[in-house]
Amino acid sequence: MSHIIEFDQVWKIFGAGESETIALQNVDLTVETGEFVSIIGPSGCGKSTLLRLIADLLPPSKGDIRVNGKTPRQARLDRDYGMVFQAPTLYEWRTVLKNVELPLEVMRSAREDKRGRAVKMLDLVGLSDFQNHYPRQLSGGMQQRVSIARALVFEPTLILMDEPFGALDEFTRERLNLELLDIWAETHKTVIFVTHSISEAVFLSSRVVVMTPRPGKIARIIDIDLSYPRNFETRESDRFFELVTEVRETLKEEFTRGEIDD
Repeated sequence: MSHIIEFDQVWKIFGAGESETIALQNVDLTVETGEFVSIIGPSGCGKSTLLRLIADLLPPSKGDIRVNGKTPRQARLDRDYGMVFQAPTLYEWRTVLKNVELPLEVMRSAREDKRGRAVKMLDLVGLSDFQNHYPRQLSGGMQQRVSIARALVFEPTLILMDEPFGALDEFTRERLNLELLDIWAETHKTVIFVTHSISEAVFLSSRVVVMTPRPGKIARIIDIDLSYPRNFETRESDRFFELVTEVRETLKEEFTRGEIDD
């Protein structure tokens, strides 16, 4: 397996002088092609900042980042990644199909190719029957599936997901977790997934990156040795609960250490 993400002693600092805030400090991280990696930590620890550095939405203050062996800027220009945010960010005046086609319009893809690829992605996320609906006619979970289809439609190698299910009820969230794993298994994309939910991180991931309170550092990377495919029974297994406890205890230790350091 090859590295698709490489962080080498990366820092992100906002402001200067008395207003300086260190969001990320000395982050070293590699992600292999095809992995599903979740990033978890307390609020304000830099999880989303890390994702935005990968996406070239923010520049690093120090250190080096490589995405697919390139700078984040070049990876963005080459459209190596798709991104899904917590809010679906769909255009209300465009149908579901037209929302999914939007990245291909920007890329000026041929009309036939654009329509075919969008329809294929909607079928992948289970929304073939809703392509002519408008976002307001869909539930929150369905809107987020449209966002996932849109992120996949130009066939990136990497999917960045910033708490995409955070605003959904627990049952819908668990169902979408299963659907996301099905999509990951079918497409073989690399997924970087930011979440506040310990159980969600353990259920989805091949590895969980646990971050410290700000300034955000990587406290520990925990291998999740649950077999795929995963299902509702996975969440009831002894090993699942052991791993959830391991992640929780790591977070608790780092939070306590942060209070002592303060």
